Amino acid sequence: MRGGSFSSNVPRNVTVLAIIVSVVLGIFRLIPLLILVWVVALAYIIVYQYKSSNTRESRFVCLDCATIHQQNSCPKCGSRLKKIYSRTNSFGV
Repeated sequence: MRGGSFSSNVPRNVTVLAIIVSVVLGIFRLIPLLILVWVVALAYIIVYQYKSSNTRESRFVCLDCATIHQQNSCPKCGSRLKKIYSRTNSFGV
């Protein structure tokens, strides 16, 4: 795992936090609060992913000339060979 990937994965972090809180609440048998924690965590993840999918646009990198673009074909050379561009993830460029 790379150094900055843990802090950038919000759904995983929320899930881990909900599990930790669930264990603590489960020890004290506070089942209604335990259910509330999971409802809030799932609602937060759904809202986060909805907002992030609306604000980020897919960017591609041309496999022929390495131009980063959002079009169906490369604006520089016209090639349709592309892959998703990402600086932070292990997939892409």
